[in-house]
Amino acid sequence: MKNDHIEVVAERQAYLLFDRMVAYHIMQGIPVPLDATDFYRGLDEKFLKRDNMYFLPDQVNEYDTARITTEVENIQFEMFVTNEKSAISWLYQQLDEQFCGPQTYAELQPKFMQEVKAVDKYEQMPELATILEENFLQDEKGRWYIPDVTKEGDLVKLREKNLWKEFEGYMNSKGKLKLFRSEAIRVGFSRLWKEKNYKAIVDIAERLPEQTIQEDSNLLMYYDISLGRV
Repeated sequence: MKNDHIEVVAERQAYLLFDRMVAYHIMQGIPVPLDATDFYRGLDEKFLKRDNMYFLPDQVNEYDTARITTEVENIQFEMFVTNEKSAISWLYQQLDEQFCGPQTYAELQPKFMQEVKAVDKYEQMPELATILEENFLQDEKGRWYIPDVTKEGDLVKLREKNLWKEFEGYMNSKGKLKLFRSEAIRVGFSRLWKEKNYKAIVDIAERLPEQTIQEDSNLLMYYDISLGRV
């Protein structure tokens, strides 16, 4: 609670919980046991979800009580869209059944343009249509919606395949990377890590702007540990 409003705790959202899980295993020097699809399915099976945040059973009552005593329209789910990852998270929030639910591109586009005001300097932000196609599904009325866990697996694989192709382009280029999709870098580092190709991680990391590595704890972790193994 802040100033009689409920605020989102980003660390309770699926994508940041997944990052924490990956970071834990890499720091411990052990293989990451789950891909994103299985991890997200596990969250839905084992924990309680409210407003795109996950809670333990003994925590959720406090949140539910606050939710009941706070006017729905006064809940502040503010999110600054500065890169592809936060754009995906914003869309999950918009398309959640508890908020607006499924929406068409025409309904989402003006709201999206309003949110994307300060994109990170080096971020190559994809078009809204691309983000929707890679992360969500469309119904017969042309409305985009959040895929259920039984269909999300193929979507994740397709998205990672596209991002890996983008990342391969970075590896085949030369010189400093001045504009790139940060999500492609994350997918690329993850795959190179599984392949134990630490040198490739270091090579790409040293072609990125320093602030990109320093401001992303996962990328910094991949770089630091790989540096010690080259």
